This record gives sequence, structure tokens and C-alpha cells, in this order.
Amino acid sequence: MTSFEAILSAVSQKYISIHVIDIEADSYEAFKSIDLIDHYCQGKSSAQDALYNAVDHLTKRDSRENIKEFTNLSTLTDRLKNNVVVQCPFFARLQGWCEASFLRIANENNDGMKYVVFMVEDINDRVRRESAIMDQAHTIVDQAANPEVQAIVDPLTGLLNQAGMECSIKDFLKMCPNSSCVLLTLDVDDFKLINDIFGHTIGDNVLKTVADILKDKCPKPCFLARNGGDEFMVFFTNTTLESVRAFLQTFANSPLSFVCGGVSHQFSLSMGAAEYPTHSPDYCRLREKADIALYAVKMSNKNGFQIYCDSLEERQRAQLGFNISDIARGLPGSFVVYKVDTNEQILFANDDAIHLVGCDDLQDFMKFSGGRFVNMIHPQDLERVRQTVYELHRINNGNEHTDGFVKFRIVSKQGKEINVECAGRRVFNRFHGDIIYIFIQESSVKEQYIKFSETVYPAS
Repeated sequence: MTSFEAILSAVSQKYISIHVIDIEADSYEAFKSIDLIDHYCQGKSSAQDALYNAVDHLTKRDSRENIKEFTNLSTLTDRLKNNVVVQCPFFARLQGWCEASFLRIANENNDGMKYVVFMVEDINDRVRRESAIMDQAHTIVDQAANPEVQAIVDPLTGLLNQAGMECSIKDFLKMCPNSSCVLLTLDVDDFKLINDIFGHTIGDNVLKTVADILKDKCPKPCFLARNGGDEFMVFFTNTTLESVRAFLQTFANSPLSFVCGGVSHQFSLSMGAAEYPTHSPDYCRLREKADIALYAVKMSNKNGFQIYCDSLEERQRAQLGFNISDIARGLPGSFVVYKVDTNEQILFANDDAIHLVGCDDLQDFMKFSGGRFVNMIHPQDLERVRQTVYELHRINNGNEHTDGFVKFRIVSKQGKEINVECAGRRVFNRFHGDIIYIFIQESSVKEQYIKFSETVYPAS
């Protein structure tokens, strides 16, 4: 008996079946099995056909899609590239709750993967323990009138609050330390904007909508919580990232909306996930890693999900303390954002723009301009600037944005005419419609830059 066979023999009592699969040859050999599995594998020309036939006949319909995706051998090499083992729980017709595992066996030179071990374990006892804990958590939420329960339940959404979630998860992991679990953290993209534009009543409705969707859509068993603000958490028990990946992808791409004044407005979620105990056996550290994955989504256009990996942590450290305020202050010139409509309302202006027109602060700036960008443009140049903005719309042709450039004069609070050069980008914003981002630089300052450059670096 080889050392590998000895290891399989030692652990075989724990498993219902053990099969060694040759990935390259698409063949398999049973190390341990039962008659029912043998019956549905018998006569199949390949390991893949045998796996799929057994899955089709031996698993419950609710589990079939997940376990079929898990047993797809064509994607297995990629899934095991950075893992020794991948696992997926499922519900079998006769055995009840089981967990399937693929164990990677490296070549002698460790330069690839020829063989894997496919194992199926009975996990009914573990699931019963987990279900008992889940029942306790649901009882807590159902008893919302109890003063003790109120301390750990969010009154707006009816989900657990942060304290209730932390207590529930720690109790669960204490009783089921060997269970594979997934922690998902998520929040509402641009939630502050929703509150500011539509009001806090609509904001609360959005939070309740998210809570209802989580209750309805999240695979069970799981713990659900609102941590505060617009941040939510989901703790999936008795599962792995492999198993919930398809759900997360579908959930991330699902359209979400709220209604205000009879008009529907879309919103989106950003989500980060980490797996217990693979990414960390400690709950606090696990949450940190899920938050790091969430932060990565926030830094890359929002609206999506990210699974934690070590490189994300390095990227986050490099970006800590750097935000939109730093960018606005650091731009070498004036920056203004305004709406493209009849009012041409100013949405944002940095300090350089405020000081360019001789104002003391943002309040002074908004009072001087009347909150409209056009009020600062010299009347003789106004039509030409508006024509440029119109041209940006005309040539858009369905692009995400269009860029333009125009020279004009700004009139300061003191009545001074200032020659400026302006680069603009017209984009569509889901809350404000068409808006213009403009970068403004005084012509005289640009000329000084050019003269300085020519002095320091004269043409050869």
C-alpha cells in the first residue's frame, strides 16, 4: 500500500464515497463507494459523465444546480490553482445533507495537477447543530417586543444589529468550529446622495428594501444583520465561496430600484466576501477581510462583488487616507461640476474655483453665482460656451462621455474679467441626469507655465 493509499484508508470511515479522478484522461477509480453510486456511474465512458449522472439521480432538485456546477471538471484546475481542497454542501435524496470535496494531488514536480480525489461526506449531524443555532437566532428576531431582544435587533429593518450579529456568529462558531462559512458585507452605493436628494424617508425605504431582498433571496441557512447606516452583513453557514459564488454574481447583477414621486430610480450594492476558516478562523479578522474586499469594489466603480485575496489588503494600505477631498484640493486648477439643464445648477466647486472668482468660501461662491455656472460667464461668451456643451451632446453617439474644450471669460465677484481655458467632459449621472465636469485654468497662468518650462528646458 502506498503512503497516499494509507492516508485514504485512514480517513475513509469519515466518507460515504472516495473516488480518484485522472483529470487528463477523464477517468476515475473507486477507492470507496456504495451500490447506489456505483449503479449510476457504471457504464459511463468518462469521469465527467459518471459524476453528472450520479448528481442527476441522487441529489434533490434544489441542490442540483450548485453541485452540478461544482462537479464540472473543466473548471476544476482553475478552482484548485490556489487551494488544496474545494468543498460544496448539497442535499442527497437518501443520505440527506452531504458535502462534496475535491482534493488536489500535485505532480511529483509540483508543476501541475493530474489527479484529484473526489469525496462525499455525511454532514447531517453538523447541519442539525447549525439549524438549532439558526432557530435560536430566528426566535430572537421574531420576539422583537422583548426588551432584551430589542437590544440586538435593528428596529428599522427587523434584522439583527451589529451586536446581535457578532454574538450569534461567535456562538455558532463556538459550537460548529469545523463548519465552512462565508461572510458577506455590503452597502448601498451613493446612499448619502439618495438621502440628500430624495430625503431620509426615501433613504429608510431603500434600507428596508435591501433588508427584504436579503430575507427573500439569500440561500438558507444564514444570519442577516444591518450594522448601522447603509451597511449590511450576511453570514452563510454550512457553505463555501464555491457554492455561493453563482448567487453572489446573480445578486450583484440584479436591478434594484426605489420609487419617489411616482418615478422609479435605480440603485446598486457593493459587496465583499471572505470565507471561514480559509481566510481566517477568527471572526473579527474575517470581517476585516470581507470589508477589504468591499472597499476594493468601492474603489473600482462600485456595483459588484469581490472575494478577498491578499493583494487587496496591500492595495488598501496604499489607498488609505486618500479620498475625493484630497483629489479636489490637489488638482492644479479650478474644478466645477454642474447640471446640463435650464437651471445649470452647480453641484460641486473646489477651493481654487471659489477663489478664482474672488469669493471667500463655498457659501459666498453660491450666493455670488446664484448656484448657476452660467452666471459667472461673460455675457458676450455665454452663447459660445452653451454651443460647445450642445455639441458635446450632439456628437456623443451613445458613448459613456464626450470631451470638449473652450476659451471664454469669467467675471469675478469684484467685476474683473478673467480669460480662462476650460476642458469639459459631459456624462450621464443616474441621480442628476446629464452633468458637466469642467477643469478651468487661467490663460495667464498657463502662459507662465509655458515660459517657465521653456526657460528650464530650452528647445535644443
